[in-house]
Amino acid sequence: QLVLAVIRQRAKKGKGRALTFDGALMSKARAQVPYTLTRSQERALDEIRSDLQSASRMVRLLQGDVGSGKTIVAFMAMLMAIEAGTQTAFMAPTEILAQQHFDTLEPLAASLGLKVALLMGRTGRDQRTSILRDVESGDTQVLIGTHALFQDQIAFRDLGLAVVDEQHRFGVHQRMQLRSKGDATNVLVMTATPIPRTLTLAVYGDMDVSRLTERPPGRKPIKTTVVSMDRLDEVIAALQRALDAGESIFWVCPL
Repeated sequence: QLVLAVIRQRAKKGKGRALTFDGALMSKARAQVPYTLTRSQERALDEIRSDLQSASRMVRLLQGDVGSGKTIVAFMAMLMAIEAGTQTAFMAPTEILAQQHFDTLEPLAASLGLKVALLMGRTGRDQRTSILRDVESGDTQVLIGTHALFQDQIAFRDLGLAVVDEQHRFGVHQRMQLRSKGDATNVLVMTATPIPRTLTLAVYGDMDVSRLTERPPGRKPIKTTVVSMDRLDEVIAALQRALDAGESIFWVCPL
């Protein structure tokens, strides 16, 4: 806790810069989104806006259950940084999630006239070279990818905000490494893991915390079940019943 407190203090005291924006891009995005943000989403955006406009560097954790709307909050935060003339990065723990975020955000960003690129380990050499060139020149405002974004050869013209999805896959050192990618880069970390305050201090003590406590209207409740590996046959039988009922399944494996 002491080490994390020191890291947090240095991050706060370290050279930061106040980003200047009036929210015009965010207003355009709100008009395109077919729902109204919840009170806790608005509160989180207010906290992020305050951080970005202050002279201190933002290092903030955005915690909210699955379906609470963390991604749209992160995207709105990215729009603030882009409006201030900087670039943004969005890092996901797996290629599947990186692709999913790209598919979700790219159409909305394109409607705002923004260029989004997807960079992963399997990206072909020619495409990779083109992406890196556009990132370095500043033509690409949003770069989405996996931990491949940590690589030394990736150079941003001006990285103002880095968003990290599912923090438990990336530790303090990676956060510091990502911050070093730009001049006083702000960092927003997202997690769906419910974190008690004591654990927050122990594991995420270098970050401020915003919480999404409401579910957006129309979202179905999430049912979470823990099943041991020796009951895998039961899980597969349940999946078959779901398939028979015409449902779809998304099965993510760690390896």
